[in-house]
Parts: sequence; structure tokens; C-alpha cells
Amino acid sequence: MKLETKQQLKAFIEDFAKKMLSKAQDVSLSELRKAYPFHELFFRGDAIVAFTLQRSIVTAMGKKFYPTIAQMLASDTYHKVYLDHPISGYLDANTCNKIEQIVTDLRNRRRQPDHDGEVLEIQGSIGGDKRPTSVICDLYIEDFNGGPFFAEIKTPRPNLDICAESKKKILYFLAMMKSQGVSGAMGYLAFPYNPFLTRERYSHNFTRQVMDMDKEVLMGRELWDKIGGNGTYEELLEVIAEVRNHLPLI
Repeated sequence: MKLETKQQLKAFIEDFAKKMLSKAQDVSLSELRKAYPFHELFFRGDAIVAFTLQRSIVTAMGKKFYPTIAQMLASDTYHKVYLDHPISGYLDANTCNKIEQIVTDLRNRRRQPDHDGEVLEIQGSIGGDKRPTSVICDLYIEDFNGGPFFAEIKTPRPNLDICAESKKKILYFLAMMKSQGVSGAMGYLAFPYNPFLTRERYSHNFTRQVMDMDKEVLMGRELWDKIGGNGTYEELLEVIAEVRNHLPLI
């Protein structure tokens, strides 16, 4: 990681953390104890403040923190890095129908996820009128090594709707890239961290039901090292540790 990138990353993380932590100043501990009288059985003192702020912090991390960090790290190597980026094109009606059918069948457990097989089915489903098609991806790296990189950055325990929508976006993206003659395109459902610790222990049912775990999912270190190069994940944790050491915690 370049020194300039590390400094920008550190400044962003520190600013984000300070804004989140400042919310604790607006919380009255005595009022929280009255609002959550039974929670004191488990959360004592300032712990109940952290409990009440946790959801808003996690939401902000998903919407702003992880995507921005991903963009910064990818921009350390690549030039065409975008967040919330629209990808548009035209696909045959039969191709669109096949993608919709695959995702519906996966939702209803009528088939098992198989990325390579699904791509072959989609490529073989041609014909019908041309349909304008568009998807918006969380992270898009147009000049990624090997081909355009598309990632939906989501919580590592996504619900079924999010899994299905992410799968659909990935398949539409790959179909559009193929129709435009772009080779090497890759699409992933990406998790910033893995609460199951290892890929082998990951057991969230909805993800496994819809996604090809080996070819469509990146977890924790895999994501960060994929977009920033080997060692990026460890460097990121080092920056976070530096910031944490001089911040007040809730």
C-alpha cells in the first residue's frame, strides 16, 4: 500500500469513527436505564450505551465505511474505480428470461448453485427482442487485472432477498459484458469480514442456497487482498489498530 493511500485511509477511518463515537455524547445513561429496564441484567454501565448505538454504527459501516475503504484500496492500484456504478446494455429477451428463471429456481430450492453451468445456460439462451438492461454495482473496477471486477458488498449474513438480488445482478452483469465482447469479467458477492472465521465454517443458509460459494463469494481477507493485492488485509488492520489506540471507546 502506498504511503499516500495509507494516510488517506487513516484520515477517513479516524473521521468516521469520531462521528460515530460522538453520538454517545447525546445519550443519557439514566434515561437509557429507564428505557431498557430489563437490559441491565446483561449490559451494565456504559455497555448499554454501546448496545443502543450498535445498530446505527453497523448500518453506517455498511453504507459508507466498507465501500469507501474498498474504493481507496482499489484506487491504490487501479484508475477506474467506482462506487454505486451503473452498468447498462441490451440483452436478448430469452437471455433475460433465463437469468430470471435461474434466480427464481435457486430461491425456491429447485436447483443447486453452479456458476459455470448457469453461465453456459445463459449463453445458450439467445433470441427474442433486445431488452435494455441495467444494474448498479456497489464496487466496480473497470481496469481490474484480467477483466472488469464487479462486487456487491454486503453483510456476511444476508437475507434471501439480498442474496437473490446480488446473484441476479452478477448474472446480468456477466451477460452484458459477454454481449459487448468484454472478456475476463468477474462478479462477486463480497463480505468485508467473516464472522465464521474460516471459509470452511461459513454456514449461512441463504448464501449457500443461492451463491456458488467457490466462484461467486469473497470473504474478509479474500476481498481486501483481491482488490488491493496480497497483504492488503493485514495492512488495513494495522491502520485500524493505529486509529483505535488513540480514540475513546464507548
